[in-house]
Amino acid sequence: MWSSSLPSYLFTLVTGLLPLLVHSQTASLDEGFISIDCGLSSGSSYLDEKTGLNYTSDDGYIYTGENHNISAEYNGQELFKTGLNLRSFPTGGRNCYTLSPATSGHKYLVRAMFMHGNYDGKGNDLVSSPLVFDVYMGLHFWERISVNNTTKTYIAEMIVVAEVNSISVCLMDIGNGTPFISSLEMRQMKSSLYPAAMTNQSIALQERHSMGASGLLRYPDDPYDRLWWPWEDNSGLLNISTNETIKHYSYDKFEVPSKVLQTAATTAATSISLHFSWAAPTSWPPTEAVPAYYHNMHYTEFLKPHEHEFNTYYNGHLWSTYDNPVMPPYLLAGYKYSTSQSTTDDGFYNMSIIATNTSILPPILGAFEIYYLVQHDDTMTSPEDVDAMMTIKTEYQVKKNWMGDPCLPENYRWTGLNCQSDGVTSGVISLYDTTNGDPCNEKSPKKKKTAVLSVAIVVPVLMVALLVSTLLVYYFCRKQDTASKEECDDHIHISESDGREFTYKELMEMTNNFSVCIGEGGFGPVFHGRLKEGTQVAVKMQSPTSTIGKGTTEFLAEVKSLTTVHHRFGLLVHSDLKSHNILLGHDMVAKISDFGLSKSYLNTAQSHISVTAAGTLGYIDPEYCLSGRLTISSDVFSFGVVLLEIVTGEPPIIPTTVHIVQRVKEKVAAGNIEAIVDPRFGGEYDTNSVWKVVDIALLCTKEASHERPTMSTVVAELKVALALEKARASGSISDISQGGANFELSINSLLSAR
Repeated sequence: MWSSSLPSYLFTLVTGLLPLLVHSQTASLDEGFISIDCGLSSGSSYLDEKTGLNYTSDDGYIYTGENHNISAEYNGQELFKTGLNLRSFPTGGRNCYTLSPATSGHKYLVRAMFMHGNYDGKGNDLVSSPLVFDVYMGLHFWERISVNNTTKTYIAEMIVVAEVNSISVCLMDIGNGTPFISSLEMRQMKSSLYPAAMTNQSIALQERHSMGASGLLRYPDDPYDRLWWPWEDNSGLLNISTNETIKHYSYDKFEVPSKVLQTAATTAATSISLHFSWAAPTSWPPTEAVPAYYHNMHYTEFLKPHEHEFNTYYNGHLWSTYDNPVMPPYLLAGYKYSTSQSTTDDGFYNMSIIATNTSILPPILGAFEIYYLVQHDDTMTSPEDVDAMMTIKTEYQVKKNWMGDPCLPENYRWTGLNCQSDGVTSGVISLYDTTNGDPCNEKSPKKKKTAVLSVAIVVPVLMVALLVSTLLVYYFCRKQDTASKEECDDHIHISESDGREFTYKELMEMTNNFSVCIGEGGFGPVFHGRLKEGTQVAVKMQSPTSTIGKGTTEFLAEVKSLTTVHHRFGLLVHSDLKSHNILLGHDMVAKISDFGLSKSYLNTAQSHISVTAAGTLGYIDPEYCLSGRLTISSDVFSFGVVLLEIVTGEPPIIPTTVHIVQRVKEKVAAGNIEAIVDPRFGGEYDTNSVWKVVDIALLCTKEASHERPTMSTVVAELKVALALEKARASGSISDISQGGANFELSINSLLSAR
């Protein structure tokens, strides 16, 4: 981590080096779409008649493989025009497309299609001996493609947040035939859509259906070009439709097209329920985790307001606790979605929609989606190095095995690269050029290009070496200086840092002789103070009664933590999050305190932090007690406990009774919110809002950390809960109070958790 106390000449050296390492890319594509017809002749393109989108050949995105047309006898049987040709990869274990430009941190839908079409004359063998290969999104396993039909179009689709300024899609040969691909598409999406897709995980599509539709719906009806397939099993179902436009709430997380929601499926009577089911793939790599699923339901009321009312069940259990029954909003897009993933022992899943006894009409469903989680657990090459190497590759048209991640996996490292890993992030430390132009022709263009490439590579590497050498000299000089100071001082002291230091006299002045004690912390009292320029501060004093060993160590640890954390968006595991460590100002703005036990995450790819002691009884993550490892989800658990404290007004632990999580679960089972809420509220609250907070809190406090939501999801859900309460307090009937409470709900029934 860079320190702001580095001398200015180092800063100049670093900033001067950046233009040499990274070249900016100004190219852009209309609407953020990339549409590739794989195997199309080099330099060709065409306008697709059905979508109006421009498709280009793939020669600018990959330099390996062979182009083929499908067998003439299968012409006309392709699902899309891109199925007429393909690119196969008979050599190389890994072959990767580089989709660029992309923008790091932006969200994209990426889709690959595969139609065999007997291009190699081996189509008759596929039934008895399927062709099998794996598809990866960069380093992350995406899907196993098992081809046993020459005319079927196999589709893999994922929603992903770009980690760097390009996206790599790789085909892996696993020894069961030659990998191939027919098309590759990338569509930019709003970052607010599909909250389950984030920087540390993606979601891959298993099913997406528009109920009651007569055919496939995609772009331009769907501006993000999602493929909405009609539901084929219509036995016992009635299809209904409307010509009315279906509108969306401003906070809609999916933006399902109006045309999709203009059709729906229902049943003949309220006594007949809607059912649909799915199963996990059987051909799944044994080295990969069993798929864990997210699912979304979409619906609207387009006959008359308040005609439909139903309960939803997931694997036989009521789906969430406070939202049922559901009453779809009139001519507005409503939805329910998973906030955490789920699995079953047998790999089978089912969903049921059952009308209530008071419903006028049978249950209704407009569309549904099923995704499985793609966790980003692997290390990766530094994003800066990836972008720099991609720039060099593009600038000098390097056509070796430079595909995918430059350094990982190690057996697919780019030719000519020397990489080094710290266990979390890999980086390029050297690069040598193995190309060779015409040695007999001094004017050989290739030789000239090689010379330019060598200069472009060697100069930055030498400057990096100079930078590293300078840093080492600076570091060791500073270390020796610090060591000499330590030899002269046997007392416990605070190391040099960027923190501002105050004399004891100044502390007395700013606290008015420590006259206003605002609290008592683990190390001693905390006093209110004010700096000369008017800034209010909290002055923490170590108590003489604090344990001289551990107390002093942790007190100084907190000081060091507060004075060395500079990045305003840095990742921290607080490890002692509790109500006592949350301070409220006069404007009721909360601030987290007591960072003495906090640990820094190097980056989002780091999975955990190992520590020997952390937390306060009642707030500690149960998984930490077993493993000694802190994760981001450890703080999520603690925050869930704090939420339950706020709602109930009770501490986490009450002698002679169970933990607050168990206490609340018991009351949730009875369905009585009044028994849960702190009586001091006097009944002045929105019931749906409080149910939502309780639901979020219980998701946060799941025993298994992988079932807990991320804090970004928690924040989004709490904002909805707050909006519900504000609408009640203002007495207005807003969009939120009309339908919002029926939508954004958790996947796992709290009853099934027991």
